[in-house]
Amino acid sequence: MKATRNHWLRAQDARRLVLTLLLLGASGAALASVPVQTAPVQRSSWRNLVDVIARVRSVNHVTLGAPLSGRVWEPRRSVGEVRAGTLLARITPPGLQASLQAARTQLRLAQINVQRNRVLYHDGVVSLQTLQGSRATEKQAQAQAQALQGQLANQEIRAPFAGILNYQVPAGAVVGAGTPIVTLDGRGTPWIEALVSPMSAMRLTRRGPVRIHFAGWSGAGRIHSIGHSARQSGLVAVYVTPPPRAPLLPGEWVHLRFAQRPVPAFAVPLRAVVMQGANAMVFCDRGGRAQRVPVTVLGTRGTRAWIDGPLRSGEPVVVRGAGRLADGTPLLVKP
Repeated sequence: MKATRNHWLRAQDARRLVLTLLLLGASGAALASVPVQTAPVQRSSWRNLVDVIARVRSVNHVTLGAPLSGRVWEPRRSVGEVRAGTLLARITPPGLQASLQAARTQLRLAQINVQRNRVLYHDGVVSLQTLQGSRATEKQAQAQAQALQGQLANQEIRAPFAGILNYQVPAGAVVGAGTPIVTLDGRGTPWIEALVSPMSAMRLTRRGPVRIHFAGWSGAGRIHSIGHSARQSGLVAVYVTPPPRAPLLPGEWVHLRFAQRPVPAFAVPLRAVVMQGANAMVFCDRGGRAQRVPVTVLGTRGTRAWIDGPLRSGEPVVVRGAGRLADGTPLLVKP
C-alpha cells in the first residue's frame, strides 16, 4: 500500500515538472516575439500618371503617313474638303487579327497557370520561384496582347483638322510604316504635340483624357492619335486635341498629364514596404509568424503604396516593426 502511494507521489511530481517546463518554454517564446502592428492587404488597381511638356501647333499643310505596315483600304474619300476627324483611310496589316487571337489565347493560358500555381504554392506543392516565373510569363503575354491591340486600334488615319485632301497612294496598295498616304492643306484649330517614351505610349488609351495646364488655365483634352514608331530621338509622338475655345496659341508650351490604363495591384500602407538594396518586400502575419514576401512597387501616393506580388486580399501585413523581422520571427500583434 505504501509503495503504491509513493509511486503515485512520484507521478504527481513528474507531472508538475513537465507543466513547469512547458510554462517556462511558453514564457521564453513570448519574450522572443517581436511586437508589431498589422493592416489588411487591399485589392486595388494602379493608374500611373505621365507628365510631359508639349507644344501647341497649328499647320496649314500636313502629310499623314501609314501608322503601320499593311494594305490601304476604304473608306476612301473624294479629293476635296474634309472636316476635322474624318476617317481618311484604314491600314490593314497582314495576319494582325490572327496574331491578336493567338496572343489572347496565350494570355488566358498564362492566367490559368498563375491561378493554378498560386493555389499549389499556398498548399506547399510548388516553390515561390515557380509562382513568380508563371507571373512573369503572364506579364509577357499581357504585354504582347496589348501591343497587338494597340496596333489594331492604330489602323485608322483621320484628319487632324479641316482642309483639302489629296491621296498619295491608290486604294489596295501595300505600304510600309511611315509611307505618305494623304496630304491635307488648310488651317484647323490648334492641336498639341507631345513626345513620350515607347513604353508610356504603349500604355496610353486612344481617345483617353488628358489634363492640360497653361499659365493658370487648365482644361481637359483628348488623345487624338498615338504614333506607332519612335522618332530618331527615341520618343513617340502623341497628338492631343484641346477643348473648344482653349486660350492656346501655336508655339506655346503647355504641361500635359496622361493617365495610363489601370493595372491590378494590392494597396498597403507605405510603412509596410521594406527595402533591402534594390529589392522590395513586405512581411505577412501567417500563423503568428512573419513570412517575407518579395513584391514589386508599382507606385506610391501619400501614405499608400501599390504593389504586385504573391499576396492574398485581406491578409495582415506588418506596418510597424517590419524592419526588425526575418522569416519565421514570432509576432506579438498589438492593436
